[in-house]
Amino acid sequence: MKNKKWMIGSLALSLGLVSAGGGALAASPVASIEGVRTVAASAPGKEGPATINNLTERSVVPLVVHAKKLYTYASRGGNVFNPELFTYKAQEYRYLSSDLGSKQQLMSYIKKGFTHNAAAFYAQTQFLEHEGRMAQVNSDLGNSLDFTRATARMISKTAQAAVFELTVPAEGANGSSEVVTVKLKKVNGYWRIDMSPDTLF
Repeated sequence: MKNKKWMIGSLALSLGLVSAGGGALAASPVASIEGVRTVAASAPGKEGPATINNLTERSVVPLVVHAKKLYTYASRGGNVFNPELFTYKAQEYRYLSSDLGSKQQLMSYIKKGFTHNAAAFYAQTQFLEHEGRMAQVNSDLGNSLDFTRATARMISKTAQAAVFELTVPAEGANGSSEVVTVKLKKVNGYWRIDMSPDTLF
């Protein structure tokens, strides 16, 4: 019976019928703090931000944070500490790690947070396919915005497309922030960012 009550409360929460702070879960003594934490940790989306199907001002920020992690990993060459370097047209390049080594692998990885068109543009403009392997200019990232502390405002939304405006604080405690516009599209039932990662971050 306890499990049944918890499952009903969890279902109500996942369907948006009650908030995490109130309603069936908070009122029921059998839904322990641990139960609430488990549900909260898996929201939004059953498997994290990549599975958001109900886009709101609250759920867009975790999706953008997730997308920035994808971008950061790819833009640093993946899981490489001592990258293999080469020179092409008088510029130093580094090969990506083996998990991003082919164009298909790179595209599949970026599409976990971005639309196909955004991922394709990013792969085409920011990477080089050299001797069958993906590579990029050997340089570091420079973005210092803290998207984990961003606040969002919906500009427009239809069933298949949305635009949000995020106010994103700079990292550290200097108090400055930037306003960033994020365009999104629904792909196979889930929301994806419809901008090349390098133009967003």
